Amino acid sequence: MTKLKFDTILDDFQSIPKAMLKCLRYYLSFEGKQKINQIKQYVQSKNIEQIIFVGHSYNFFASYIPFYYINRRKKTCEIYEGDEFLKYFTPRRLKQKCVFCFVSHSGNSPQIKLAIQHLQDKNLDPQKIWGVSNNLESFVAQNSHFILPTVVGDEEVIGTKSYVNAMLVLYFIGRAFMNRDVISSKIEEEIRQLIFEIKFYGQDWEFHVKSLTEFLGTDYNFLYFISKGASLSTAYRGAFSVKSYARIYGEGTNIGLFLHGPYQIVQSNPEDFRCVLIIGDESNLEDTLRLIEMVSKKLGSGKVMLINNSRELSSLGRSNENVWVFEHTTKNPSLAPIFETIVLQYLLLDQALRREVIEK
Repeated sequence: MTKLKFDTILDDFQSIPKAMLKCLRYYLSFEGKQKINQIKQYVQSKNIEQIIFVGHSYNFFASYIPFYYINRRKKTCEIYEGDEFLKYFTPRRLKQKCVFCFVSHSGNSPQIKLAIQHLQDKNLDPQKIWGVSNNLESFVAQNSHFILPTVVGDEEVIGTKSYVNAMLVLYFIGRAFMNRDVISSKIEEEIRQLIFEIKFYGQDWEFHVKSLTEFLGTDYNFLYFISKGASLSTAYRGAFSVKSYARIYGEGTNIGLFLHGPYQIVQSNPEDFRCVLIIGDESNLEDTLRLIEMVSKKLGSGKVMLINNSRELSSLGRSNENVWVFEHTTKNPSLAPIFETIVLQYLLLDQALRREVIEK
């Protein structure tokens, strides 16, 4: 198998801010606003109460953004991985007030095609099939009543720029579905600041990764990614990427699941345990602190990389020598996963290079 080139991946990472800005500008344009307004009008006029997102791999992970945004409000949202949808979604679930949104970078995924055809065979109202894709000539685009482009352009490594832009577009859909001002002046400012911070981080990524690698070491063979809420998208993507990029075993899980059983693995490997703890909101701070205490002091001296946006949590984390804290300033829990992902992607790129999985 041909090894990926370090510079190729790095170029994709470095162009993420530009891709995000292009996406933002599109949805601030007349054409982009028109697409968003059409969705809002349709949802309101048809009294739509539920939306189901279907996607593969990283597009499925990105769906956690609207899942948590919508379900914390008065409507409902479900998410399915493409194969799971094909095998387990039954026709009786076709509710009158439900729409389906299929997320595919290429728009031509065989499983996504089959999923759409499955609904068409059940004579679902075509207006209830929506799509998100980078390819406006694709099957998804041609078979969706509403198609929202991710405006990514080309990427050498699938899932670098496209994952970030997918999260952004799915957030816009979530806000439109809830009849919000999708890109209010406040939201626009938050996104522009996020883009600036990603660009700034990318200019100095080697410094950040160096200090993190010195803390975590390079001799571990398993890495947990633990989170909650919308930041679970980062945990699952991190576990997905650590295997594909660095060839390290990894698992993504939520805090609640880890605290009820898997924590016992710390006892069997008290000094070598490593985890990335990703916190994008300030709910249940007690569980977060309990996990840190359990991993780094009570059951062992495992090391915790804490990515978060809370000054209070960062302060508490820094008081523990077994915790490495990265605090960012994206407070919006629906946007925080974008920056969290950037931090992890650069770390895993460095790990892949060190383990000679990719070539310099």
